[in-house]
Amino acid sequence: MMTMAGKKEYWQVMQKRYGTCKTRREKSKIISEVETVLKVHRKSAIRILHGKQRKQKRLCVHPYIYGLDLIAPLKLMWELLGRPCSKRLQPEIPNLLKKLKQFEEITLYKNQEELLTKMSHWIIDNLLHDEKERLKIHGLTGTRRSPLLKSLIPIRTEFRNVRSPGHLEIDCVLHCGESVSGRYAETVNMLDIYTHWNEKRMIVNKTQGKVVATLHLSRSCFPFLVKSVDFDNRREFVNWMMHGYCKKNHISFTRSRPYRKNDQAHIEGKNYQSVRKITGYGRIVNEEIVTVFNDVYENEHRLLTNFFYPTLKLKSKRRKGSKMHKIYEQAKTPYQRVLESANIAQDVKDNLKAQYHSLNPMKLHQSLQRKLTHIQKLQQLEFNNNFKSGNVPTVFVV
Repeated sequence: MMTMAGKKEYWQVMQKRYGTCKTRREKSKIISEVETVLKVHRKSAIRILHGKQRKQKRLCVHPYIYGLDLIAPLKLMWELLGRPCSKRLQPEIPNLLKKLKQFEEITLYKNQEELLTKMSHWIIDNLLHDEKERLKIHGLTGTRRSPLLKSLIPIRTEFRNVRSPGHLEIDCVLHCGESVSGRYAETVNMLDIYTHWNEKRMIVNKTQGKVVATLHLSRSCFPFLVKSVDFDNRREFVNWMMHGYCKKNHISFTRSRPYRKNDQAHIEGKNYQSVRKITGYGRIVNEEIVTVFNDVYENEHRLLTNFFYPTLKLKSKRRKGSKMHKIYEQAKTPYQRVLESANIAQDVKDNLKAQYHSLNPMKLHQSLQRKLTHIQKLQQLEFNNNFKSGNVPTVFVV
């Protein structure tokens, strides 16, 4: 096998021979010889004989302007907005910075504000990568099919034609720990399709009556009339009590197809962002803990979710080969979408504006964290009491 030094000597000899050739045929023979000996492409052989070599590409070194000092303020805003993805976080950064500066809750140095407002979602993902990896967790599902009333409830698979608020998707999120057996709490999660306005309540020992009562109480919390509800095929939704309530209050109701979670893509995607990030995946059975969680749902977390947490809406999608390309609208908060809607009265919008200007997101976030810390202490106390009495279930998770 020829060494690199040998190849160079061979190139020099063949270049001299190539330079003395007078006819095209003689040059072609030398090119073929170099091609055979060096086992290179014919074009490479021609370049070698002409004494030409490929220029190495210059590496374009971009100045690194987004330093590690931006991680702390970026992480603070990410936490305040409920740990959203970068595409939801990026458009809301300028508005949140104004709010934090209004209440003097953040201190920035030099050009940090300028860098935070103009950074792309790629930079945001890079700076928050380690923190996101640290917080990854998973849980169980408790969906069971229900044969009741299926012939009376129409199936809805998508919400393409929704152009006004008041159309809800509803789902139950289980707080069962590692097993769905026994007594545990569940969160009834409700989401408006058009504005993404979100309301939720936690209940223990879920029954048909409790689910209907939760829907009834939550209707008044939405800044618009509830026109329709869509749910899955579980028995707490597909029953005569829910059927009668919706008929009496002139609310149209539909259900998804069995085993098709994408039929309820909006609420399924919201369950983690709106519920799991607050409650975790542990088992909840204590009535006192449920009461504190409902206090969080009805106050701090409700205000943060609807006034400050941005969400994405699908604008269009197209299939290219085996891949689906999706285009999303710019991320906005439910509050912003309510203000943009032409189907909501102006006095309702004025009340929401006055409420928004009085809210301090940092104070809400700090109050939320204090209540969550109190809940963790209650869970730890419950675990210790059960451990002393020897009644620690294997499904209990703090």
